[in-house]
Amino acid sequence: MRSKQQARSIQVPGLGSIRFQQKHIFTFPTGIIGFEHLKRYVLISSPELHPLRWLIAVEEPSIAFPVLLPWYVLPHYELPSEYSDLSTCVPLVIVTLAQDPAQIVVNLKAPILLNLRTRQGQQLILPGDRYSATHPLVSVQLAEQGDHVSAVSKSRRRNRH
Repeated sequence: MRSKQQARSIQVPGLGSIRFQQKHIFTFPTGIIGFEHLKRYVLISSPELHPLRWLIAVEEPSIAFPVLLPWYVLPHYELPSEYSDLSTCVPLVIVTLAQDPAQIVVNLKAPILLNLRTRQGQQLILPGDRYSATHPLVSVQLAEQGDHVSAVSKSRRRNRH
């Protein structure tokens, strides 16, 4: 008989109280660059924030990274082949927010990879100079790429069955 997991709550500055279960936590054995001491994160999303999601450090909820699927930013974004199974691996890019929308950038060089089966996460630094750690985010790109991201999501759902 399965025991019910209790929901846990954390208070996240600017986002309020977030409830989640242990099974929703991703463990980052080596942490995220600059935050190597934080190992456990939860990914949250809401319709009001779409397509933005938040990767929140469970141990220190004041550390929260805004993230996006990379295809919202660059429709032909590619990962090394060992990370291309979208039914298992969810790539996300960290967004650096700014008051001036023209100053908002995304880190395409070092994506976050979430393994849905193992609940493990890692930050991968891509070799070469194809992608930038400070790629400008333009709101028009988000609207234009919605169809591609929807197709990726539909493909992921089909692969699960």
